[in-house]
Amino acid sequence: MSEASPKERIGRFLTGQPIDRIPCVPLILNHAARVLGVKVSEYAANGPTMGAAHVAAYRRYGQDLITIFTDTSIIAEAMGTKLYFPPDDVSRFSEPAVKDPPDADRLPAVDARASGRFGVFLEAIRHCVKEVGDEVFVSCCVPAPFSTAAALRGTSVFARDLYKNRPLAKALLQKATEVTCAFCEAVAEAGGIPVPVDPVASGSVISRKAFEEFALPGLVAVHETIRSLGMPVVLHICGKTSSIVDLMASSGAAVLSLDLISLAEAKEKVGSKVCIMGNVAPTEVMLNGTPESIRAAAAACLRDCAQNPGGFILASGCEIPIETPPANIMALLDSVKEYKLS
Repeated sequence: MSEASPKERIGRFLTGQPIDRIPCVPLILNHAARVLGVKVSEYAANGPTMGAAHVAAYRRYGQDLITIFTDTSIIAEAMGTKLYFPPDDVSRFSEPAVKDPPDADRLPAVDARASGRFGVFLEAIRHCVKEVGDEVFVSCCVPAPFSTAAALRGTSVFARDLYKNRPLAKALLQKATEVTCAFCEAVAEAGGIPVPVDPVASGSVISRKAFEEFALPGLVAVHETIRSLGMPVVLHICGKTSSIVDLMASSGAAVLSLDLISLAEAKEKVGSKVCIMGNVAPTEVMLNGTPESIRAAAAACLRDCAQNPGGFILASGCEIPIETPPANIMALLDSVKEYKLS
């Protein structure tokens, strides 16, 4: 089979047609700023710059999906949470929007197309679609309701609210879900594919029971919105997911982007229901490894999951660290070119 463009490859993959090779999606997010040669703070604040950075990264690496992102607090920020922006690194949580429970009733109305930095992301999507949209799909990471609610309150305080103030937790989750769904619609209007990301809902942070009661309902609602837009749902939860991977698969996602879980285990638990995406370690391997160790890690992922009944996409387990050597990213991409489909 002749070599396909990334858009052709992903399109065939999602519709069950034969493909020329396994798709590969290193999660190139803030690293795109390094490719363009701008500071992360500039990248995070300017839509055309963010878009240009991702176009530059795609032209350098040729990955199978552009993934626009800077931090998981963009929705909470639009709703009043304050962030600190270092000159050349990702934002940091500074002050919650809901310091005291009554603050939840005073959260501002949010325009998913104009409030906060939403416009930055939408401009970036439009820029990428205009420049390379005929070659590659453009996605945008959208913070899921649970992670947004945690950012509205502060993660540790919100975790306590799950047990000590359940009505407040559920009220914040409902507000976050509404804005998340609206932002997904805005992303789609701009030409992008919304990708829910929910790091605080990880098994590294909360229990399976808490995930099922508090995080899953919001994901289901968001996924229903994305499917109604005629798009596949890719769900990313970093951290440990062994205890919740079956619940993730029940959320309506078509693709699970996984981090700290054995791909063999994921394949056994949910592989007939969903496509699995992952999961070369971002720091230990992608940042600190060598091209040789990256090829070895990729080979292990391919061995464990390339024949997954629901499909497989080779990827990093989470965001490629900003300072990852370009040669390491190319080694991951080269590994799928060397793998022979049976």
